[in-house]
Amino acid sequence: MIKEFVDVLIIGAGPAGTMTAAKLAKSGLTVKIVERSHFPRYVIGESLLPQSMAHLEDAGFMPALLERGYQKKIGANFKQGPFQEFFDFSNNYTEGWTWTWQVPRDDFDNVLALEVQKMGVNIEFGTTVTNVNFEPEHPIVQVVDEAGTHKEVQSKFVVDSSGYGRVLANHLDLNEPSSSPVRGTIFAQFKPENGVVEGEENGKVTILVHAEDVWIWFIPFSDGRVSVGFVGNPEVLKSPDGDDETHFLTLLSQNENASQMIEGLTLCMAPKAIHGYSKGIKQLYGKNYVLTGNASEFIDPVFSAGVMFAIESGAVAADLVTKELNGEQVDWEQDYQQHMLSGIDVMRTYIDSWYDGRLKSLFFSVDKPEKIKRQITSVLAGYVWDRSNPFVSRSERTIDLFVELTSGETETSSA
Repeated sequence: MIKEFVDVLIIGAGPAGTMTAAKLAKSGLTVKIVERSHFPRYVIGESLLPQSMAHLEDAGFMPALLERGYQKKIGANFKQGPFQEFFDFSNNYTEGWTWTWQVPRDDFDNVLALEVQKMGVNIEFGTTVTNVNFEPEHPIVQVVDEAGTHKEVQSKFVVDSSGYGRVLANHLDLNEPSSSPVRGTIFAQFKPENGVVEGEENGKVTILVHAEDVWIWFIPFSDGRVSVGFVGNPEVLKSPDGDDETHFLTLLSQNENASQMIEGLTLCMAPKAIHGYSKGIKQLYGKNYVLTGNASEFIDPVFSAGVMFAIESGAVAADLVTKELNGEQVDWEQDYQQHMLSGIDVMRTYIDSWYDGRLKSLFFSVDKPEKIKRQITSVLAGYVWDRSNPFVSRSERTIDLFVELTSGETETSSA
């Protein structure tokens, strides 16, 4: 069996893995990524948040990403029937980036992977982890490629960025049921019938309320394509006869806002469905390993936080791994697990209050004070660690307070 030794082995080449790899490589460590699939490959999670931009810049990705000409995203638009509310990222409460991108993830993830390879990181695509052993001082991970070649990779530290694969969670019995209700999604892409559709809606992610427990996303890309998906009650989203395309188009036709937004667009991708996607985890770290991105915990995509948490976890984990391998003391519980969970808990509060109706009531309320809207916008931009924002530090209480103050009032403000 082939044997190899590196400082850090990363499982998975998505945004969490490549962010970790880039920062570790910049610190002078030898890094290897094993990735089960081949890039480019299609995944969802196409709407980024401004909070991630500083990390992308710090890791050295920004020049390559700017060259791609991705659709600039300036805010989030929410619609329910005739009511709508636009949250402009340039008017958020927290200091930081005020815009981001909407990206085809196959291209975006591939650009990040190519860049870390230029930094000297070895990525082995088409390679699957078959076993892990954390008993030795330096963990041993066994892998096999598509040609059947087996290899042992020994490293000082293992970072699991395997996403839905949840490699270490499965091998180390770290999985637990999610605290979130079971939900599903069905999604596809459309393209314009005649050229690229221009308009101010291109610079926004749009969220439509479809039913009490179902919502729709619209994410325009710079090449004219639009990602469209439903999320919510799986009983509503599951096709009764297995015909996902007909069911998907029927659901869209039932929503007046959605019907208007796909006017002039034609389906260019067969709809895909995922049900029961949320996962829980017992712990995010252990001796010589850490879980990042969706390998740690995946929550509902209503506020586009998936890639943001992946990038944040990769950046924070890389800094802590570097310190530990340099002989410094690291408090993984406080500086990693509690840090990540505090942001996830804020976003989970918003997700729960979205589905139970409280946040919709607040979003569409009349005459919200400007400061309140700025504070909400800051959370929607991903700044969920800014404790000076009461919608972060006391998220549940603050939402309840302002819902009570604004109950019964709705607005018809235009985006």
